[in-house]
Amino acid sequence: MVDSTDAAQFFSAEGVLAQNIAGFKCRPQQVAMAESVERSIQDASTLVIEAGTGVGKTYAYLVPALQSGLKIIVSTGTRHLQDQLFYTDLPMLQKASAISIKAAILKGRANYLCHYRLARFEHELSDFPKLTKSYLQIKDWSKVTQTGDLAEVNQLSEQAPIRSHITSTRDNCLGSDCPDYGQCHVVKARKRAQEADLVVINHHLLGADLVIKEEGFGEILPKVDVFILDEAHQFADILPNFFGQTLSSRQLQDFVADVSKESTLAALTVLNKSVYKVLDGVEKFFAALVKQTREPRVLWRELASAKTIENTLALLAHSCLDLEDQLMAVANDSPGLAQCYKRCVEINGILDDFSSAGSKNIQWLELTQRHFKLGNQPLDVASPFQRLIQEYQCAWIYTSATLTANLSFAHFTAQLGLDDAECVMCDSPFDYPKQARLYLPQLPVQPNDPSYTEQVVSRSMPLLQASLGNAFMLFTSYKALYRAADLLRDSAFNILVQGDMPKRELLAQFNTTDNCVLLGTQSFWEGVDVRGQRLRVVIIDKLPFMSPGDPIVQARSRVIQEAGDNPFMVYQVPQAILNLKQGVGRLIRGEQDYGVVALMDPRLTTKAYGKSFLKSLPPMTVCQHEREVVAFLNSIEHYEITRN
Repeated sequence: MVDSTDAAQFFSAEGVLAQNIAGFKCRPQQVAMAESVERSIQDASTLVIEAGTGVGKTYAYLVPALQSGLKIIVSTGTRHLQDQLFYTDLPMLQKASAISIKAAILKGRANYLCHYRLARFEHELSDFPKLTKSYLQIKDWSKVTQTGDLAEVNQLSEQAPIRSHITSTRDNCLGSDCPDYGQCHVVKARKRAQEADLVVINHHLLGADLVIKEEGFGEILPKVDVFILDEAHQFADILPNFFGQTLSSRQLQDFVADVSKESTLAALTVLNKSVYKVLDGVEKFFAALVKQTREPRVLWRELASAKTIENTLALLAHSCLDLEDQLMAVANDSPGLAQCYKRCVEINGILDDFSSAGSKNIQWLELTQRHFKLGNQPLDVASPFQRLIQEYQCAWIYTSATLTANLSFAHFTAQLGLDDAECVMCDSPFDYPKQARLYLPQLPVQPNDPSYTEQVVSRSMPLLQASLGNAFMLFTSYKALYRAADLLRDSAFNILVQGDMPKRELLAQFNTTDNCVLLGTQSFWEGVDVRGQRLRVVIIDKLPFMSPGDPIVQARSRVIQEAGDNPFMVYQVPQAILNLKQGVGRLIRGEQDYGVVALMDPRLTTKAYGKSFLKSLPPMTVCQHEREVVAFLNSIEHYEITRN
């Protein structure tokens, strides 16, 4: 273990990183963060630290972690960030520092090739002729890969249809009963993780293992000395999913398909009738749901008492119980059938929960054009989460660029029950007053006005013209996005719209196309890094409040109100602030970036809560007049950022 003076020297202007990494600059904020992380590791304490854009938080937590000599788990928000940390950041830091440790990367089952399912899919290819080319490519790759990580396969997207056929899930994995268990890539990845000093995982894997103990690396966690959660705001958002359950029509259809395949392999026909009954039950239940509501997401209790819903759910549950009886009789015939029986028991347990009254959890329904999803989750996950992590007497470090709302950590810490955590803010080193303008136009209509999107586009045009495109327009709904796209189609700009192509391709085209404007919704509000002159303007149409009609928002708001608080101010405003900070953060990504953030929502200046939003944003120079921001954009090519 090193002391804090060593940490400071490591990041100093004459330190190891400056000597070995081109372009590295000493940042006081990075040193302060590294020292806080180091103290937390030494004391095995809980630390919550907001690191503004440009602090260099990855190195600030990796350096003390590597120097500690302890067993470390670093959890990231996405698989993309996981790969970046493991394949880029970590090797670069190890090379620069000459610190030698054994590191491993571990993902969920769905990221690794399953030999058993690949071999089985060969016999199903005639039913999926369009997947033949992908299958042959993956089969060739399977003979040479050392890791089985599908990210290695060229041009295989995360949405590729073949993935579900050649990977396993918690439901269909045969475990040690699998005939290919000895060469299982998941087992090998877990073994590498067991032997490593530092393991890079993602939040979904961490949440699944902590809560439901079924992603299979529970044997690693008890040995861990330090947990570091990067993009920790995302972990707080997804954690409730792991304390609940979901059952969708897609899950049921996949389950039935697996039952059919396993029964065919076992030369059984006895299950066919029961399988068809389940499929029929799914179809009838879906039809009843669609007749009852057109809302995409509703509280289950609002529908459960309707007679058609009650009857069709009972029919579906009865057909699944019949199939369970059939599967129990043949479960010993093969490992695959045994696993199907286990899955059927779990499905029936969920159906029983939705058939019964009096659940303490939030129960909800999601509907799309072709599928339904039933879900339930507890209102509060802070208490059960705290009970879980008490098993691990070690350091817990949570970090992100967006953890505070109105300069307070209260919203984030309450979500996870981090009452005793040390909370630290490390501000961005960027010179926001010089690098950025915050444009707050006074639109003549409110966000609920039918003409609002037209007004947003109209007020945006002078900015887009001055910046020669090079802009993101971020929306809070698809309806507004599509309307804006229609309004801009005949403009002089090259318009890219989320959904027209995969996200990665959209960003690649945006980075190489002049006069370009990209229109996106929530997935473009964070995790997107465009630097330099390609992004000069970020326009946000509305404050990103959660839908008041969302069943989870409704249920949580009701509990807050019953406790005597204002759910809008206590719950919805802080969450919207965190989301807005992510969107605003797309603009300034480096010291040489500059441009304009335009927040079109008039409520920022007309509502009292608008001050809380503005107080939470970086200290950009505020402008309310179009001519000011247009002049700033027109001068950008000759604008040289200097520091006092």
